[in-house]
Amino acid sequence: MTNNPFFSIVIPTYNRANFISKAIESVLAQSFKDFEIVVVDDGSTDETEQVVMSIKNEKVRYFRKENEERAAARNFGARSAKGKYINFLDSDDTIYPHHLQTAKQFSDQFLEVKVFHLGYDIKDVRGVLLHSVSNIKSINHQILSGNVLSCNGVFLKREVMKEFQFNEDRLLSSLEDWEFWIRLSARFQFLNSNTITSTVIQHDQRSVMMPDANRIKLKVDRFVKYVLADEINKATFGLGLNKAKASALTYAALHLAMAKAGKRVIIHYLWSGISIHLGEMFKKRFLVIVKELIKV
Repeated sequence: MTNNPFFSIVIPTYNRANFISKAIESVLAQSFKDFEIVVVDDGSTDETEQVVMSIKNEKVRYFRKENEERAAARNFGARSAKGKYINFLDSDDTIYPHHLQTAKQFSDQFLEVKVFHLGYDIKDVRGVLLHSVSNIKSINHQILSGNVLSCNGVFLKREVMKEFQFNEDRLLSSLEDWEFWIRLSARFQFLNSNTITSTVIQHDQRSVMMPDANRIKLKVDRFVKYVLADEINKATFGLGLNKAKASALTYAALHLAMAKAGKRVIIHYLWSGISIHLGEMFKKRFLVIVKELIKV
């Protein structure tokens, strides 16, 4: 491995002993070989460290730190990275063998672009395809309507991560990536390739699948606060930021419904989102919320 690899794959992890070896092995299987793997263990209490240390490969660097949530682990990994480009891979997900080769070709084609995204799919733990995301036309505009990106697909020049980082507010956890993509979209051209190169594994232990009503309300409130307070966001998007606020509110309604919160609070967030931007009524999310409301 070179001292200055082209790519640094940062893998933040917390109690993912059952998943992380597959994530790492999928990186080691890349057709493009100029990379390093930076594993940041965010204070795991299971066998994650032993699993990672059992993988004997000079490309893998392991760091252990106290638990501070995923955003802090990603920022730590970015500071430790040596590559020209940084890519974040969740420790329960995988990438296809052409992931880095596709990214290299894309970066060669668009030399001035500092941030870009590759397509991805979503599968269950059995490997059954649930959904593919390969039709993003304009990240800089679509990102306001919802988080259409996968962290696994985002590549950033290291210089970008030196200037901008994930927000480490723990109450923002699981929305910190969307908030970050909006900030980046306000400052950079954010290109996209619809070539699918990674897989998000849907399983019951994912943090987004474990809703808590109070945390949902707090993190959505924090998200809206941070997005609307950023001066560059306001200068770039103006009233368009209302789309992000509306989407965050209906996101809250959906997850509150999943958490079996009371009808009143679910309807409050749903109506608040729709009243800001009627487009929320035409999302699949709206129908799911209505169905869940009927059950409550």
